[in-house]
Amino acid sequence: MARVEVPTWLGDALDRELYRRNAFRVSGLAVTATPRAVRRRVSEVRAAEALRAERTGGPAAGEARWLAPDPVPDHIAVREALRRLEDPVRRVVDEFFWFWPLAETGGTELTQAREVWARLAGSPAEAAADPRARTIAVHNLAVLHHTEALEAKAFLGDGTLRMLWERAYRYWRLVLADDGCWQWVDERIRVLDDPRLRTVDGAAFREALPAVLLDLHAQVAVDAARQRGGEDAARQHVSLMRGLKVSDGVVDAALRRVVAPLAAAVRNRTEALPGPGADPAALERAADSLLAETKTDVRVLRAVLGKKHAVVADAADEVAGAVNACSVACANSLTSNASTAHDPLVNRAAAHLRSARGLAASGDVRTLVEKNLAVLLSNDILLECKETVERGERSPGRAAEQASRLLDTVEPRLRELRELRPHAPETDQVRDAVAMAACKLFTEYANTTRDRVKALAGYRRVLPLAVSEEGRSVIRKNIDTLDRAATYQSSFDFDTAPAVAGIPGQCFRCGRSVGASEVLTVARDGIGGPQSIGIPCCANCRSQARVLLGQAGLSPDPYAPPTRRPNPYAGSYGDSLVRAVLLIYAPWVLERRGKTILALVVVLAAAGLIVASFVVGRTTPTGEALGQWGGAGGGVLLMLLACLPSNREK
Repeated sequence: MARVEVPTWLGDALDRELYRRNAFRVSGLAVTATPRAVRRRVSEVRAAEALRAERTGGPAAGEARWLAPDPVPDHIAVREALRRLEDPVRRVVDEFFWFWPLAETGGTELTQAREVWARLAGSPAEAAADPRARTIAVHNLAVLHHTEALEAKAFLGDGTLRMLWERAYRYWRLVLADDGCWQWVDERIRVLDDPRLRTVDGAAFREALPAVLLDLHAQVAVDAARQRGGEDAARQHVSLMRGLKVSDGVVDAALRRVVAPLAAAVRNRTEALPGPGADPAALERAADSLLAETKTDVRVLRAVLGKKHAVVADAADEVAGAVNACSVACANSLTSNASTAHDPLVNRAAAHLRSARGLAASGDVRTLVEKNLAVLLSNDILLECKETVERGERSPGRAAEQASRLLDTVEPRLRELRELRPHAPETDQVRDAVAMAACKLFTEYANTTRDRVKALAGYRRVLPLAVSEEGRSVIRKNIDTLDRAATYQSSFDFDTAPAVAGIPGQCFRCGRSVGASEVLTVARDGIGGPQSIGIPCCANCRSQARVLLGQAGLSPDPYAPPTRRPNPYAGSYGDSLVRAVLLIYAPWVLERRGKTILALVVVLAAAGLIVASFVVGRTTPTGEALGQWGGAGGGVLLMLLACLPSNREK
């Protein structure tokens, strides 16, 4: 069973530069070089340095020329490589990850050697004839393809890279299954015969190799994820890692081992943030910096491990929680003071909370962030409603414009609020507050300008926003009132009869016959300016008509043409004759009958009624009635009194 962790003595192998820094590749020595050959190579390097030569000479013959380093290493790099060979553990590792010598490929080029290796590895007959040669061929092909995959350039394309990794893992699987390969490792350890190799053997190497290979590939995946738009490439590398066909636990352990520094860096950054009592600007900068600095790390973690991985979730929640704390502290310190409630930092805090919401992985952290963001949005909306209403009260003529701007401004925030807290009572309360604020503004506008068309459209726009039955009832009542006013106004048919509204001689309310004097004169705005309109209306409907006219936005015309006061003596001849009898003949007739006191009372009563008709006004129904009662009623009473027996005759 493959080991999940890499042993300490194999730590040097966990480096993407494993093959570039290989001591045998850099020094040009074969893996079977003796200590004497190593010392001779050291002398060559010293001599080249003494002569100030730029190079120490070409590599030795044979396999040392394969995959020669480019650029050619300098003296320092060669000396470092030779020093590594003095450590037996490092030498065993470098020997394993380089080409092993084979008699058939001695002195050949790499292309020819590749053909020989492929023939030996793929021919069962030759493998049976010389198992050791097949072991070396399989091992060398694994090293060759692995080197090409690790050092491949991105411009080769996804298809070529995939092919290189698939080939490398195919031969590494053969190496893991070939006992002869690990016998070769044990033989090399015995040849070196160093006490420091007591913990190293072929079995331990064999068990730890999958973890080493996967660790190297995980580093490639991380580097790909760091590139802009490299998430897909990183996920492809993770998929290729499973091509080694080991347990998922080994793959996951390698991935976690490689990304551990990233997760630790995220944790360290979240712990270095300022506390709630810090300056609001400092809190905002801290949240902004944390999001910027951890953005790449969290993105890499998600691409390599997957969004649902525990390591990714913990890192994302740590960042989201820290940003939430900074943003809430910043907003609280600003919104508590009316003078700073509109500080741009409040909007920045809301933006940071939105970013934290997108980062949060667990439900608890996301719910906390959403709740705080909803509170911040609610407070901002309520404050804007309050200030807009105050502006509308100061300028009622522009209240409808203010209401429309308020609705347009808060609509995106209300939509976000409903998304954050769709069923929360606080969300309904905010919606009602916006609806009632806009309703009040439209009412101010309608009362000031009498523009019921715009006000009615505003009420109908606000109605779907209200949630509570009380708020909806108020808005519906306003809509009904304006609808009735519009109906009454249209019933007068102002547009078709600009001079008279209604049927002349007939009350527009009850249809009774009315005289020319029973006409209400009102004013309305026309295209050319104010126009006066007469509305026939009887005395009984007069009070109700005034109420309806007020609801329709009409009022008595202050500039109506003056009406001439009728002559009290004008009228029928009968009326004039009766009044003459009352005023001239009545006293004499009654005196002759002995009814002096009664005559005086009748005359005074008739005269009082006639005078009252002039005081009230003959053009009004009351004045007309008083005049008629004073004349006609007095005449009839006089005739009755004349028929009474005379006191003098008795």
